[in-house]
Amino acid sequence: MMYPIQLYGDRGVRIQFGNTIDRQVNGNVHRFASLLEKYPVKGVEEWIPAYTSLTIYYNPMEITYTALEKELNQLQKIMGEIDAPVSRKITIPVCYEKEFALDIEDVAAYHQLSFQEIIRLHTEPHYYVYMMGFMPGFPYLGGLSEKLVMPRLKNPRSVVEQGAVGIADQQTGIYPLQSPGGWRIIGKTPVRLYDVRKEEAVLLRAGDILQFEPINLETYFKIEEAVQNGSYQPKICREKGDNPL
Repeated sequence: MMYPIQLYGDRGVRIQFGNTIDRQVNGNVHRFASLLEKYPVKGVEEWIPAYTSLTIYYNPMEITYTALEKELNQLQKIMGEIDAPVSRKITIPVCYEKEFALDIEDVAAYHQLSFQEIIRLHTEPHYYVYMMGFMPGFPYLGGLSEKLVMPRLKNPRSVVEQGAVGIADQQTGIYPLQSPGGWRIIGKTPVRLYDVRKEEAVLLRAGDILQFEPINLETYFKIEEAVQNGSYQPKICREKGDNPL
């Protein structure tokens, strides 16, 4: 199957791999991105994966649109011949104690759930990182339980702390940096998703599998200290891409 290539501004093109947000469509986005990594196209400067599409930016002084379209179509023809990218499964510890879980009482009242039920429902799924964006290190995760779906705050906070774990509509996510935000905060992780001290500053990648692990306050502060002195290593294992967990 050949996917349509569309012009995107004066130095970009977009390949649309589908119109629905699901693992198979998103898997093809990342499969094609891995092809660009493996078989570089002269003039291509960067590419940005999204839920259902891949945007590719190029230098028109090095390659014309017509030549680029031909190169990209050639790569599409060999998509089925390459293995799916390998996913990493990453465990993120989260403390759901009230001093961090600013909105957990509202979530409990909205869904008539106990705090323990909220924690169980939030930590059971294996979340899929569809794409990265909004700010450095911010993951767009799929897999939140329908029982935890919550509207955003009517009045967003002017400051949300780094590491805050929140819910907004059908998504859950982690604030990698302090910023304004309207998500319902139900916990906090001591792990840094964006750390400029490291060679790879961003911890998560599109295509990763993420699972939250509940921890108490004592463990939170122990991990936080280890993160600050550079001795903490998150739990990471690898498994074949495109395999639902």
